[in-house]
Order: sequence, then C-alpha cells, then structure tokens
Amino acid sequence: MDDQRGGPAGQALPHPLPLPLPDGAHGMAPPYFERLRRERPVARVSLPSGENAWLITRYQDATAIGSDRRFSRDLTAAGTIRLPREDFNSVKGGIFNLDPPRHTTVRRILQPYFSPAAAHALRDSITGYAHELIDSLEAGPNPTDLMNAYAFPLALMMACKVMAVPVEQRRTIVPETRTQMDWRQDSALIGPSTQRLMAFADDVIAAKRAEGPTDRDPIGALIRTQASGDIDADELRGTVMYLFLTSAEPLTGPTGVGVYTLLRHPAILARLRAEPNDALWDEAVRELLRFHHNSATSLPRLALEDVEVGGVLIRRGELVITPWLAATWDPAHYKDPEKFRLGRAAAERPEITFGSGPHFCLGANIAVMHLHVALRILWERLPELSLAVRHMDVAWEPPDFLFTRPVELPVTW
Repeated sequence: MDDQRGGPAGQALPHPLPLPLPDGAHGMAPPYFERLRRERPVARVSLPSGENAWLITRYQDATAIGSDRRFSRDLTAAGTIRLPREDFNSVKGGIFNLDPPRHTTVRRILQPYFSPAAAHALRDSITGYAHELIDSLEAGPNPTDLMNAYAFPLALMMACKVMAVPVEQRRTIVPETRTQMDWRQDSALIGPSTQRLMAFADDVIAAKRAEGPTDRDPIGALIRTQASGDIDADELRGTVMYLFLTSAEPLTGPTGVGVYTLLRHPAILARLRAEPNDALWDEAVRELLRFHHNSATSLPRLALEDVEVGGVLIRRGELVITPWLAATWDPAHYKDPEKFRLGRAAAERPEITFGSGPHFCLGANIAVMHLHVALRILWERLPELSLAVRHMDVAWEPPDFLFTRPVELPVTW
C-alpha cells in the first residue's frame, strides 16, 4: 500500500533520495514533499548525474536561501555540480547564472521590458493572438489538442513579440529548448544543444546589429549596453540565449494546466465567467501558479561557504535545490495548500511561485497577464469548452521533464 504523503507506507525515506521525485496524480505536487517537510526538511538527494545535492521543502528555508548572498546561482565554473552537465547552466554571462553586482547591472537593462507597464502594453497583442488561434480552432477539427493548437503557439507568439524576432526564426530552436529541459536526454546530446542555442543567439544579435541601434526590445538594449562597455560579450550572448530559452516554454504548461484545473473546479470557473473582472481573473491565475507552479524542482544554488539551514550544515561547494512548489504547498504558510481556491488571505499571496531574492522571475508581470488573457478569452469565445477525455486519462509529462504540463490536452467545445 502506498502512503500518499510519499513512498510506500511504513518504509523509511531513502538516503539519498533520487531526483526527480515522482509527481503526484494529475500534475499535482510530489507526495514526497509533505513527508520531507515533516521528517527531513533538508534532505540529501542524488541527481541524474549521480552527484548529490540538498533538497529544501519548507517555505521559510526556501525563501531565505533565495535572498542569501552566501548562495550563488553561478554554476559555470569547471567541475561545478549541475543537474545535467553542459546545459544552459554552463553558459557564462547568462542573467540567471550571474550574482550581484553583475546580475543587478544586466537585470536593470532588461527590467523596463518586463515591468507592469510593459506587460499592460502587450495585452492587446496577446489578445489578438488568442483570437487568431481560436479562429483556427473553430475552423479545425473538434475535438483537438489544446497544447499544440493554442497553449504552445500563443506562448511562442508572445515571446517573439517581446523579443522582436520572427516566429518562424524562433521556431527553429524548439527542439533545443526541449533538450535543455529534459533530464532523460543523453548527456552527449545536451552540450551540442547548448552550442546550437548559443549560435542562434549569435545570429539574432548579428541581425539586430545590422538593423542599427535601437532600444525597442530587450535584445537591442543589451547590444547597446555592451557596445558602451557596461556589460561584456559573455553577458550579452548568454543573456540573449537565456531569454529565448525561458520566454515561451514556461508559459505553455500553465496555460494547459490552467484549463485542466478550472475544468475540474466548475464552481470557480462559473464564478469567473459570471464576474468577469480583471482582479478576479488575476487572483485565479496567481492561485493556479501557486497550486501547480510550473515545475516540481528549481535550478540549484551553490553554497559559497558553510551555511546551516534547518539544523543541517551545508558545506561550501555543495548545491541546494529549493522547489517553489514545495514552498507554495507548505501548510505552515498556506492554509489547506492542497485546495485550489480563491480568496486566500494576504499572508498567503503566492508571489513565492516566482522565486525570491535577486532572481525573482523577471517575467512575472508578463506571465500573469499572458495567462489571464489566454484563459479568459478562451472561455469567452468557447463557453462550452470541456475535456474530450476523462480527466484521469490525460497524459502528463514525466517528472524527468523540467516543466509540469500535459503531453496533450484533448478538448471539445
């Protein structure tokens, strides 16, 4: 008999615990999280590479580490432990592989393009893309797979709008982005994939340089700043590559998962449709992100010195992993975290789903706006939208894949 809180009933937790952890049913949080919080909140885990790290499952510890300068996001030094070897974490200069003050400099350049005002300015474009895709849905087969027909292309179109790059050009690296996110990939494939992504970034940079100086998009701003000497060539190339890697994939899953979850909570969906105001939809989107997040893991951090966390000594040079989904399901901070509901108290605001500290997600404002538009317009246009299969028959990506999402989401309307 299985203990729904993680592992076979009555059996001791493995030491170290192998990652990735098995997902919960229907895209839910891994059951191990609850048991680890009680029994081993700072747990030794083994990575797919065979190396070890520490897994943090309590809200308080995870948020503290995100803001603690004794932990570094720079994993680019030779010999540093990573999840898989030679993935995007090995690229020097990328914004997510930088620590302050260099991270602060690069982020300051990009921030205007991801601000609340920038997200608001994108709303009309995302709305137009959503209507265009739903027009195609209505003209095509019914039922259909919502992931391929709506969730993925909408995220791709949005990302290309932000970056001012043609959709067809960006589409060429879709296989590489999947390789970077899939722990099942042979390590011999990951390094060449990373190099192809860097070559793509170089091509985009060269094309934008040929267009002449411009600040109309974040890449142009990075190019101008590098030309003035405020950032170096690695920071330009690595950050452009990272922006492309993370601009579409992280929104594909939440769109499909959002549809799936709202269909399984018809009372909440009915309220959203009966009271179609921005504040309520934003609240629903944030609760969706808390409830499912986008991943059951997170990118690791490197201890720069010996640090005690939750009564456990983490040695200099060791890695810690702080899954934000574990934090947003911590009952010490969120009442009944296993319940998807609106109206959570102010103290339960789920911003932690976007991380904490200097690496709080740059795209948080755009992500909330994108999901708001994607879900709201879908039901405005297709009020009878429903699953075309039983919810338990929806297939989900395996835990080896970085993002939580259905492989396909068959829907009818």
